[in-house]
Amino acid sequence: MKKIYTIILLLAIALPSCNDWLDINPELEMRETLVFDSEQGFKDVLTGAYIRMATPSLYGLNTTVLLPEFMTRHWTRSLSSPIMTQAGNLDFTQTEGKAILETIWLQYYQTIINLNALLAEIDARQDLFSYGNHDLIKGEATGLRAFLHLEVLRLWGVTPRDMVMSDKAIPYVTVVTKNPNALLSLTYREVLDKILADLDEAERLLANDPILLYSNTVLNSIGTTAGVNENNPHPEDEFHYFRQVRFNYFAVKATKARYYSWIGNAARAAELALEVINAQSSDGTVQFTLGSEMDAGLGQLTFPAEHVFAVSNSLATQTITLIFNDAINAYTQNAAQLQTAYESTLHTGDSRFRNNRLWEAKQVPLSTGTFNFFKKYRETETTCVTDMPLIRLAEMYLIAVEGGNIDLFRTYRIARGLDASIDGTLVDDDAVMARLEKEYRKEFYGEGQMFFFYKRLRYERFTWPTPVKEISAASYRLPIPESQSMFE
Repeated sequence: MKKIYTIILLLAIALPSCNDWLDINPELEMRETLVFDSEQGFKDVLTGAYIRMATPSLYGLNTTVLLPEFMTRHWTRSLSSPIMTQAGNLDFTQTEGKAILETIWLQYYQTIINLNALLAEIDARQDLFSYGNHDLIKGEATGLRAFLHLEVLRLWGVTPRDMVMSDKAIPYVTVVTKNPNALLSLTYREVLDKILADLDEAERLLANDPILLYSNTVLNSIGTTAGVNENNPHPEDEFHYFRQVRFNYFAVKATKARYYSWIGNAARAAELALEVINAQSSDGTVQFTLGSEMDAGLGQLTFPAEHVFAVSNSLATQTITLIFNDAINAYTQNAAQLQTAYESTLHTGDSRFRNNRLWEAKQVPLSTGTFNFFKKYRETETTCVTDMPLIRLAEMYLIAVEGGNIDLFRTYRIARGLDASIDGTLVDDDAVMARLEKEYRKEFYGEGQMFFFYKRLRYERFTWPTPVKEISAASYRLPIPESQSMFE
């Protein structure tokens, strides 16, 4: 692990100012070349990109648990938090709001630059690779580049309904360069085309992804014989294990589903979502399954069997426990709001909400009331799960339902223990979207996806939590950080 962090520091460009992050000095350039003198060097650089994504600056905290959840007012707090208040008002004109956007923007593009450094070298060094790792590593890196740019676009772009294809959107960076012109924003049409081109290329390169050959039981069982027999041997290279925490073949398909959903092509999004829902390994094993009552009962509320793509956050216990376990400073929500959100009167058997599973009400010392502690990421009373889901199977089900596959909602409903009385209620588009709004909130609480649901559909008001908040279309577009705007 220490070696990997060294690689990150080597290739990442630490940026307190807008010009510094393009200033790759000769020593770094020389050492970067040495890194790519072996297959292991390429593996380490790719692993470094995943580690950076899992840090608190990105998916380890900021872009899952904090910023998008602030913007949808999912948290309340005993002590006021300036950034929570500002983001809840979609106001990023003040110091705290500017700072978090600057951090997130730079971390996204630093990760992309690391991937570009790898991609710039990999084809010229194909003789270094064995076990199909050239295509595997290149496919992951290319797919990740598309995934990250789509994430930036979803945050900083206008709502899909307001996109003018000839307007400037965000930079789509494909090189490592000292030229600031490489960071100029491209048009929406150019960015969307480049995202799709990278995803198509990643899909081609990952045609022999181990996840297509082996079940996740095998791929998550390194060093054991679980699920292994003469007809289903284990991979020869340890790098081929744990595909759910790598940008695998089905993560490409799922990102394409998210892409088409974003641009309003619900039918194509549903087709791709169904490919993930029906995914199997070569022996016919279903790769991803909806989380069950048993999973929830065991406290596995991120539903690991659903993870199409996740990142491993080694700092989870140090960071997330501070957010949710502290009796005075924890982010929470009041009981009445939660009962409304989870429709507790109707859905008494909801596998997430029942029995203090997702939210645990506890009496706080020196207080006259109870406090609702969020438990999605809790492993034990003092530790957190490390895998942060970025794409889950549940999202594919909801995308498929939105695209017309209404029958799949019953499968989803049964998995979550929802009351059967809602089976016949999805009678028209309005009813479907009203139900999906409720399910996105319940399903992805604390994962940062509700904001994108609202933005994609350009909701004019947030009706939960009360009081209702009016939202203008313009306020959905986050301001481009000053470090970038100086280039434009």
